[in-house]
Amino acid sequence: MKNISIHSEPIDAQNRLAKLGLTDELLLQPVLRGQAEARSRTDNHPPMYRGLTPWGETTCALREILSPEGWTRCDEGNLPFTVNKEGTLAIIVATGDQNTGNKVINPCTKSVKGPQTIKAVEENDRQNTLFPMKLDTADVKKMCEVAGRETWMLLFHRDLETREVRCELSRPINVDEEGHVAAWAERIILNSIPFDADTLKIPTDAPQTPNIDVNVKLRSA
Repeated sequence: MKNISIHSEPIDAQNRLAKLGLTDELLLQPVLRGQAEARSRTDNHPPMYRGLTPWGETTCALREILSPEGWTRCDEGNLPFTVNKEGTLAIIVATGDQNTGNKVINPCTKSVKGPQTIKAVEENDRQNTLFPMKLDTADVKKMCEVAGRETWMLLFHRDLETREVRCELSRPINVDEEGHVAAWAERIILNSIPFDADTLKIPTDAPQTPNIDVNVKLRSA
């Protein structure tokens, strides 16, 4: 297994985020909005819609909050990236498993991923092979001129037992045999978000992050 750079101490995490042009608040605000929107869904909404609400609203809020910082939206193969103004970094939102935000255990994405996500993860792995010793100090712009855009995942997990939402911004480098993103080159642990008792129930059998697969067929002459 490749070494993982984990930033779990608050000051270390803030410094690493600053190098990426981000802050803890800029990432947690979208997650908060996604959770707030999810609370407004009822059993009368379709289960799939209720399951996708936190992911969709977090993605939307992330784009709106980062827009004044020069970030733009980019939907490649229907996968919603949020890209910095230099075009060197991209963020995608995903629901993580119960290990999200745990600095001791590696998390996985809760749902399997489609070909566009796998492509981005493979590009990250290629970059990690080219620059294995520069995770904390490499100039991202120069690195991406050689290796291409770097993709990070904003993972969140709602834990009903501890009554908190745990989050992290992490750089994926591998997808397991079942299609879950399961290995990371770097993890930045964000502050957890406590919540009070409420009636929000997100269906466990509904997709929480879509598996995007676009089929293209040529027309017959």
